[in-house]
Amino acid sequence: MQGELDGEVPDLGIHLLGVNGAGHESGVPAMIEGRVIPLLQDTVEDDVWGSWAVVYRDVVVLDRDNAPAGVFNLTENDLSNMADYTALKTMLIDAAAR
Repeated sequence: MQGELDGEVPDLGIHLLGVNGAGHESGVPAMIEGRVIPLLQDTVEDDVWGSWAVVYRDVVVLDRDNAPAGVFNLTENDLSNMADYTALKTMLIDAAAR
C-alpha cells in the first residue's frame, strides 16, 4: 500500500502487518510464503484477537498511538472492488493523519 500512496499524500508512516490467531500456527508457512508483509503470531497468553474482538480476515486499523481506529473485514469487503479498496485506503490515510 505504501508504494501506491507515494505521491498521493505525504509520508504518513503507514505500516502493514498480519496477526495470526492463537491456535492457527499450522497455516503460517503457507501464509508467509512469497509475502513481504510481516506476520506476527498471537498467543493464548497475549490474546490480541480476543482483546480486540477480532474475527477472521479483519483488518484492524491503528492510529498513531497504536489504538484501534477502525475495522475492515476482507470477507465482507472485496479489495478487487474499487469502492471497497477506496474505503480501506481512506480508513488507513485518515487514521495515519490523526
